[in-house]
Amino acid sequence: SSRPPTCARVTRRPTDPAVNRQVADLQFMAGVLKNESAGGASGALAALTGPQESVETYRAAFEERRDLVVSMLNQAKGITCVKPAGAFYAFPSCAGLIGKRTPDGKVIETDRDFVMYLMDGEGVAAVHGAAYGVSPHFRLSFAASTEDITRACERIQRACAALR
Repeated sequence: SSRPPTCARVTRRPTDPAVNRQVADLQFMAGVLKNESAGGASGALAALTGPQESVETYRAAFEERRDLVVSMLNQAKGITCVKPAGAFYAFPSCAGLIGKRTPDGKVIETDRDFVMYLMDGEGVAAVHGAAYGVSPHFRLSFAASTEDITRACERIQRACAALR
């Protein structure tokens, strides 16, 4: 049975036919659909031309969440976080925690070690920066409720405070 995709992406292709062919070949080899779906195109058109009242509501909510994450992470011992300009995630640095020891004696040697410490010790999921080529940082999404964000950041603060 064929199931619809869980998300749709609308893209623009280069106008140079040779480049367009290379892009199409790469997409085909990667098993990616070569053209945007009619549903994705219709959705994009509706998003751009439809009512815009809710856009400001969502923008303000994400700005509030962003500011909360940045503030709380900057209060965590050993973490510095620059305010992202247009994303739903932060990329804080954990450089101040490299070389520290966990309560059970394990040394935090990399950003991967740090995010595993967060997951194992506090149940906070983050992605190590090395996955994006930006060590020693980690990626933390703030596409969640304010309550969940607050709880996660409190756990991160607690985990950082426990390092020696």
